Amino acid sequence: MKKIFVSGIMVFMMASSLYADKGKVRIASDKQGAYIYVDGKKKAMTGEGFTSILLEEGDHVIKVVKEGNKYYQGYAKKSVFVGAETSVKINLKLNKLEPTPSYREVLQQKDIPKFQRWKRSGNVVKDTKLGLIWQDNLEVKTVQRSWKEAKRYCQNLSLAGFTDWRLPSYDELLTIVDYDRYRPAIMPSFNNVAYDFYWSSSKDISDTKYNHIVHFVDGFTYVAKISKSTSFVRCVRGR
Repeated sequence: MKKIFVSGIMVFMMASSLYADKGKVRIASDKQGAYIYVDGKKKAMTGEGFTSILLEEGDHVIKVVKEGNKYYQGYAKKSVFVGAETSVKINLKLNKLEPTPSYREVLQQKDIPKFQRWKRSGNVVKDTKLGLIWQDNLEVKTVQRSWKEAKRYCQNLSLAGFTDWRLPSYDELLTIVDYDRYRPAIMPSFNNVAYDFYWSSSKDISDTKYNHIVHFVDGFTYVAKISKSTSFVRCVRGR
């Protein structure tokens, strides 16, 4: 119970009533000065240690965001249940990236011709310009193989009613890179991608012991030694 004076009159207030049916969430992140959103609404900012927020009892989505540059911002998100008069403690690492609100508007305009060219259907994406059909199921971000195993994997793949899959050439693999994007740098019609290297079928001209690979974090290209390397696999068919 708390006593306060209003115009000389003593008033008793039950402090606990201010917090009835509410619980405390204590939030920390690896970035200070990041904005904390609760159910899509900005509530506070991270500092040293934990930031406390009182929330109504129930399920809530906590998202912490910090802008890295004018194009991308780091974020982390977690769903929590808050019980009445209980405390929830979460510590988030902002290890995911998304476009900033202003750059998202730019991407939406740039994406119009991309969605016209790249058509998704089930677990495949069709390039209507080149006539290629690309694998885009969950295996493209889980299957890692040596180069020879990658070629064999594509030859044995049965997907979307097709069995004539193959490992894409270096030039073909570059067509699905989207240099407007980062982490992952892939056309927006594709849903599945590992932030890592993918094999092409093309050997390096200067040294055939090496093969061209593409990194879908940034779209940069490299070469890898065929006999000692493993990379992810995305198969293609057509042409």
